[in-house]
Amino acid sequence: MNKSVENFLLLTRIPRQSGHEEAVSRFLCQWAADRGLTAVRDSANNVIIDKPGAPGLENAPRTILQAHMDMVCVAEEGRVYDPLTDPIRVINDGETLTADGTSLGADNGAGVAVAMTVLEDGDGRFGPVRAIFTTDEENGMTGALTVDPRHLDAKYLINLDWEGYGSLCCSSAGSDMYSFRRPAHWVGGNGLRFYSLTVQGLEGGHSGAQIHLGRANAIRMAGNILLSGGEKAPGLSLASFKGGSAHNAIPSSCAAVAAVPAEQAEAFLSAAMETVDRLLEQCALTDPGASVTLTETDGADTVLTPDDTRTVLEMLTAVHDGVNTMSPAIPGLVESSASLGLAALDEDGFSFVIHQRSSEPAITEAMKKTYSEQAKRFGFAMTVLSSSPGWPLNPHSRLVALCADCFRALEGREIRVEPVHAGLECGAWANKNPTLDIISIGPELRDIHSPKETLVIKSMEQTETLVKSILKEIAKE
Repeated sequence: MNKSVENFLLLTRIPRQSGHEEAVSRFLCQWAADRGLTAVRDSANNVIIDKPGAPGLENAPRTILQAHMDMVCVAEEGRVYDPLTDPIRVINDGETLTADGTSLGADNGAGVAVAMTVLEDGDGRFGPVRAIFTTDEENGMTGALTVDPRHLDAKYLINLDWEGYGSLCCSSAGSDMYSFRRPAHWVGGNGLRFYSLTVQGLEGGHSGAQIHLGRANAIRMAGNILLSGGEKAPGLSLASFKGGSAHNAIPSSCAAVAAVPAEQAEAFLSAAMETVDRLLEQCALTDPGASVTLTETDGADTVLTPDDTRTVLEMLTAVHDGVNTMSPAIPGLVESSASLGLAALDEDGFSFVIHQRSSEPAITEAMKKTYSEQAKRFGFAMTVLSSSPGWPLNPHSRLVALCADCFRALEGREIRVEPVHAGLECGAWANKNPTLDIISIGPELRDIHSPKETLVIKSMEQTETLVKSILKEIAKE
């Protein structure tokens, strides 16, 4: 088995949900110590490991290999899975790795594993190599944003958080994450008829890299169904609402319980089911597995007031979700977008999270202003949870050309050089050290941030070989 794959399988045994990376951070420090490498762990649990240059190459330009150790933890409906304690159960069919009912964590465990393999290579004729393994990337890149700039004293940086072997990323979008919350006012549920709404089977996926596919958002679907039902049943009240699995994943499921006065039940069901049929027809191509059930269920002691319910549903369906603008310079590239990723009703109120991305700062500010105005109109408090910078294009990158040359020599074909409408930690590195020459490459991954996540085994060795080829060329400078 390829060494990078072996290292990745080691990581799958360690629970490493975003914000809970202490165990994997300690593991990497011990792993480095066992190999005689110098490791530093900072207050955010980021790990920095240094490997000196090979004999005679000690003064060659330093190259940073960078990946994040946390992962998005999602599971199939009904799957019992505790991301804080359960390891990933890997399925190996000889060609691909997948997980049994959960996300795999190849985003970005595969990148960490490739860097580990380079670090323990005792025969490579490389200059100094530094690995930076960050935490909490999926929650807003907070690990990268706290890394001390002194650790970025290098000429080149190779980010390994890319999902397509044969492709090289040269620029990424900035992102902002907003939280919205509105207090709840409850009333008794006596005399009401209760209905359970379940939206499931949607494709989901990465809310940046796959937003252009136009996949349906389960939270929005549920909101639209209930809002249309409430137009015919003004006494509609929410008893519960929960949708989405991660702020940066397109929601594939949502569940709610709503109540209406008995005399409005027939009108509610008729209007709601009419919307169900329309929405399922609209998403038949993008989300062929989508299903919606609306059935009568047991009651609840309290429900959200009809006024609060209507306000919440109007806000959910009014905020922008999906592609906002396309790049005027690069055909097919999304310039700005937003994804309504999480929503929930609890005893204190209704809350939801929007992850907004853009490569154009002016558009970011305009979208933020619109969200702020909507929040005020509907009585929500809006909070900026995180903000990460974009990674601007460097048209004179030596590293892009070097990677392209190495790939051509290895594969006999050209590598694709492309920007991405998703956030990469490269933005933080470029912001902290504008002189860094940066690229992002990685093995072949599919359906990240979902239980369908897949890693192509062969691409791990290919990526490792490409990285080593680049390092050998850099050492000649």
